Order: sequence, then C-alpha cells, then structure tokens
Amino acid sequence: MLTYLHLLGVVLSLGGAVAFLFVFYPALKFLDDPAARMKLLGNSLRYYHPLFLFGICLSFMTGAFRLTGLKVQLAGGYYDRLGTLLLWKFGLTLAIFLVAGMQCFGQGLKLTRMANGVIEGDLARQEYYARKIWRSQLVNLVLLAVTIWVGLKIRGVV
Repeated sequence: MLTYLHLLGVVLSLGGAVAFLFVFYPALKFLDDPAARMKLLGNSLRYYHPLFLFGICLSFMTGAFRLTGLKVQLAGGYYDRLGTLLLWKFGLTLAIFLVAGMQCFGQGLKLTRMANGVIEGDLARQEYYARKIWRSQLVNLVLLAVTIWVGLKIRGVV
C-alpha cells in the first residue's frame, strides 16, 4: 500500500508539473485578452498548487516510512550502503520544498490576489509573476526528475 501511495505522490507532483508546464501554460496563449489569461491562471493556481504540494508531501512521507523499514532490514550496513545517496536525496528534497514554497506561497498567492483584484497589481506585474511561476515549476520539474533518479539508484543498492 505504501508503494502505491508513494507512486500517487510522484504522479501528482511530477505529472502535474509536466501537464502544467507543457499543456496548461501553452493553452493560455489561446486567450486573446491578457487580463482574462491572468485571471484564469490565478484561479487555476488555487487548485493546482495544493495538489502539487500534496503530491510532494505524500512522496516525502511515504518515502520516509519506507526508509524506516529499510533501516531495520540493513541494520549496521544502512549508512555504509545508502548514506551518500540519502544525503543527495534529502538535499534535493529540501530544494524541492523551498522552490515549491516560493512558487506556491509567494508567487502564486500574489498572482492570484492581483488577478482577482484583492491587491493592486497591473497586468505587467501579473505577467512577471506568471513567468516566475513557470520558471520555478521548471526548476522543480528538473529537481523532481533527479530526485526520482536518485531514488531508483537507492532501490538498485538495496
């Protein structure tokens, strides 16, 4: 069951990032009105960002639970066999959480509030935040892919 939850988290985070970057963002260009485009993006972020963060958290927590069982299984050889890979994986995971936090709680909330008129922000400022969100998501997509690769390396060691 833990494996399926872990895969669900990966699908939500990695799959969501791919769909958001390469399907949703290009589809926004078909809207002629820039203000309507920013409003649609802002309203979409209200649903996308919580799902994306849930996927990251679900992957992290199920991975941590799986490591506990691995620690018992490998006993004294745990750190010798997995120490370096785990340090890389934890470092990458920290970077993912930092970038996702900036994207979701900083840039995303600001764009959503500007697009809906809650706070002041002209169209140029909203488009600036939209580009920052796209770049942040691209960075996270790369970090997620590398983290998955390190995870697969860990599976190969075990």
